Amino acid sequence: MRPHALLLCSLLVACEGPLDVDAGGGDAGTDAAAPPASRSWIRDESGGVLILRGTNIENASKWAPDFLPTNYVTRDDFRPLVDELGMNAVRMLIFWEAVEPERGLYDDVYLAEVRRRIEAAGAAGLYVIVDMHQDVFGRGFGSDGAPRWACDEALYASFTPPAEWFLGYFEPEVEECFDRLWNDPDVRGAYAAAWGHVAEVLAGADGLLVYELMNEPSWGTAAVRQFEREIAPAAYAEWIDAIRAHDPDAYVMMDPASASNVGLSSFLEPPERERLVYAPHVYPPSLERGVGWTGTPEDVRELTATVGDDSLRRGLPVVVGETGARDDVAGALVFLDQVYDAFDADRLGATQWEGGRASGGSYAVFDETGAPSAIGRAIARPHPARTAGEPLSWSFDGSVFTFAWREDGSATSDTLVSLPSVAFPAGADIALEDGGEARVEGAMVIIPPIGGQRLLTIRAR
Repeated sequence: MRPHALLLCSLLVACEGPLDVDAGGGDAGTDAAAPPASRSWIRDESGGVLILRGTNIENASKWAPDFLPTNYVTRDDFRPLVDELGMNAVRMLIFWEAVEPERGLYDDVYLAEVRRRIEAAGAAGLYVIVDMHQDVFGRGFGSDGAPRWACDEALYASFTPPAEWFLGYFEPEVEECFDRLWNDPDVRGAYAAAWGHVAEVLAGADGLLVYELMNEPSWGTAAVRQFEREIAPAAYAEWIDAIRAHDPDAYVMMDPASASNVGLSSFLEPPERERLVYAPHVYPPSLERGVGWTGTPEDVRELTATVGDDSLRRGLPVVVGETGARDDVAGALVFLDQVYDAFDADRLGATQWEGGRASGGSYAVFDETGAPSAIGRAIARPHPARTAGEPLSWSFDGSVFTFAWREDGSATSDTLVSLPSVAFPAGADIALEDGGEARVEGAMVIIPPIGGQRLLTIRAR
């Protein structure tokens, strides 16, 4: 077993058979196809490469009576994410229990409010990932996600919550409910039907770009390798087809087993479908447990390199669906600086957890007054939001941003680079090595294409 697997065992006290990530020998890379020569990208309708950087909205919706984001309703609510923090995307949580509170009865009032918020985000200049979110299966286990009817009341009744919430995934009652979701055609089909209805209602909403099939899927009692190679791909194919029946052009995002959160390579085999996105999470265990962070940039690059390698082997674009740290944990801001440097170096999209408003012991990017929090300030940085060609490299050292790209005729329209006010409070000086045009409109640098390899520098004043 690899060191990361031992780390996961130590963290999750689940070293027995179901974790068995290395059963059969080797690791995730040894029997995979050689990676393609170039990374795959999410592209817009005119061929531009989109690097999605944003946040999750929002944790409070898990417990809200209407299951909706409390701080994000109108365009003006979303604009600070763009103007102040430099984001171009949000991962919007929705819940099966809210979509289908009773078997076969869908709540279209809820979905209309979800669509309203998607369109408000789109009007603010944000792309939206619609994430069907779950934690520890669902409400029956005191968490969020699946409606109670999706599993057995007797299992809910016998469940005893462990001291740390995420250990609930390894309780036999929760494992049984996941086994039914993956393997029972009736339950799996109900989830597919719910997704089909969601897509039917949301299709065409301005800003909607990606549907995410399930947050942090658990493998139940299966081995991780078996789950990712045999069980999840079949279920994912069924759910993708249900979405595509109503929204054939949208991207669909797939999470690997949540074992990958701590740096394990994934065995996930994508189903044979188009326009898929790979969506792992990055959470160092010491931060999640509140112990603190003392790692180096090299430690973080090991985590993100695994993410990048996994996506390259599959030929899929990648967005890290969640990463983050609580503001009361030692080393949290150091980690955020390191991980966003690593995302830049590896050319990865990411949506941070989370976009709420809170102070003290929080992941939130805004404080209770609505001003950027220490977390928000740590992740506010420029990035190539849209590239007319291929992004080659970019970096930001806190005052100077550099971006190299190649305009190869694969895209039309302008290159867009975010210019967050938090990172450039006194403004910025912008220069193109080739002397081309660059203008600033709001929180965006706009660069018309001229072809060839290009280099942009932005310096804080």
